[in-house]
Amino acid sequence: MKLVWFLPVALLIVTQVALGSNNGNNGLDMAAQRRAANIHRMDTIILLTYVSVMVVIVVTAWAFKHYRLRFIHESGVTLFYGLLIGFVIRYFGLGLLQSQTFDVETKNKTVVKEPPDYLMLEVKPEGGSSVSFHYELIEGFFADKRKKIEQQIEQKSVFSPEVFFNMLIPPIIFNAGYSLKKRHFFRNIGSILAIVFIGTTISCFGTGCLMFVFTSIFQMGYTFKELLFFGALISATDPVTIISVFNDMNVEADLFALIFGESALNDAVAIVLSEVIENFSTSSEAITLHDFGSAIAGFAGVFFGSLMLGFGIGCMNAFLTKMTLISEHPLLESSLFVLISYISFLVAEVCGLTGIVSVLFCGIAQAHYTYNNLSDESQSNTKHFFHMISFIMESFIFCYIGVSVFVTNNQRWSFSFLLFSLISITASRALFVYPLSWLLNIRRRPKIPKRYQHMILFAGLRGAMAFALAGRNTSTENRQTIFATTTAVVIVTVLVNGGLTSWMIEYLQIKHGKDAIEEGQRLENSMSCSRGEQHSDLEETIPVTMAPGLNPWDKAFLPRKWYHFDASFMKPLLTHATPSLEQTLPPFCLPITSLLTSSRQRAYLNTDPLDTIVQSGAASLIDGSGCIEESV
Repeated sequence: MKLVWFLPVALLIVTQVALGSNNGNNGLDMAAQRRAANIHRMDTIILLTYVSVMVVIVVTAWAFKHYRLRFIHESGVTLFYGLLIGFVIRYFGLGLLQSQTFDVETKNKTVVKEPPDYLMLEVKPEGGSSVSFHYELIEGFFADKRKKIEQQIEQKSVFSPEVFFNMLIPPIIFNAGYSLKKRHFFRNIGSILAIVFIGTTISCFGTGCLMFVFTSIFQMGYTFKELLFFGALISATDPVTIISVFNDMNVEADLFALIFGESALNDAVAIVLSEVIENFSTSSEAITLHDFGSAIAGFAGVFFGSLMLGFGIGCMNAFLTKMTLISEHPLLESSLFVLISYISFLVAEVCGLTGIVSVLFCGIAQAHYTYNNLSDESQSNTKHFFHMISFIMESFIFCYIGVSVFVTNNQRWSFSFLLFSLISITASRALFVYPLSWLLNIRRRPKIPKRYQHMILFAGLRGAMAFALAGRNTSTENRQTIFATTTAVVIVTVLVNGGLTSWMIEYLQIKHGKDAIEEGQRLENSMSCSRGEQHSDLEETIPVTMAPGLNPWDKAFLPRKWYHFDASFMKPLLTHATPSLEQTLPPFCLPITSLLTSSRQRAYLNTDPLDTIVQSGAASLIDGSGCIEESV
């Protein structure tokens, strides 16, 4: 009986001793658990806030389009929402949790020459054994050292720059290539490429040199390399606001193509320029002739290497969708399309190239080839998916830019630097728009009128790409000033230039609406009649029976040669277009071409050409000699 009474008492004593010995570790475990719960709660609050704002943004966009409000664009309202949220987070502190920051020193006073990726902190609870924690280092976080307690939500609201480049930017850039209006784009391809390559380079060096003059006069302490980097990143235009207004007002097609083409391609040029400038030798502040030559070679290698990689991956997907029957399963087909498109970005980054350039030209290749192999359902799904995700990402970035003004700790504001920046970017943009337009007008038909040139100058808005480039490196005070200035330039250009776009169109007497449509039809008819050709306004679809080299829009030598090669080799190889490779290549290639010809191509060749056009719904035409021609 005594033994039965003694056993529970002994068990209770042993348990209390054990709990007492581990009391310190248990307390530490409870603290870690509370911290994990708080972090989860903060993450949920942040996501709920952003998603709720996105809902408001979508409703606002509908209201602006429904009531045709043009005095301010929805992008400007999105920025305002972000500024409002950031202001509330920073100054009201409603329901915020707090976190502590401690100053740390290295063991044995070891001098740290480069910033580490992580820090190890050893915690010794009372009555327990020590436990080590691994903390990530936030680059460029220069908070007030007297401020030992910070609002956690301010830190959690800030996203890593890698999130922008790896998750938010790629679908926006891909959609720019995938939704490209090829007819007017390629009709103006020479002017677009001149503006993109020559214009962006002039803008980069013009902004950098002017800023260097201003900062040297006022002794602001910036190196030429830093200001040249600023000139490169701020040269990335993002006129999403103006393009949206152009769509709503239906402005003249050639003006739309010039501005859209610049915005679609100069992001890639700006990011390559910024990376090349950052890779300059830091042994001396001055940029030598050798550095300049290395920069040109590096730019060409990175840009055209990324271009070929992205275009090649797009062609690979086109060939895969052509030679398989995956179109019988639209869900798998659409999933494959999205994944391979994203792979083009990742492969370029892994290879040391530029994913932005790669994913852009992958989008162009997929639109030109792969799209025609997809089933009707996948064509609709991919178009709508990338258009939707691009809109959401653009809106989110504009909202985040507004929030970052108040919540980020890696921004240093300088109003004099901002004023000099606005003057420099406007002057450097004018420095290439007018002289370059004059040079292009020597051979260009139709010419770029003055009202177009004024509108191109006005359309120099800055947006997501410039903001993301500036935020990738904020390790020094000068870089933090550049980041803050870039944020301010984005806000000013979106609110001012974007809000005044419709007024500027009216002021410059740029045709829009019914007038623009009639003018476009008159121009196309005059160009077609001058060649003795007819033209169809329908969009191109494949399969198409076509005569290689007959394109009424290609006037230059290189576009004509490319069109012939594309029609006789690339499209028969990568799509179900006819004639097939069996007909376009010499007879001795028959063993190979028979393997590269799909059953659908053979089926189209066995039908009457006019039946093929009707069955496929292709936009085709017949010229005076009886040849069936593909519309552009």
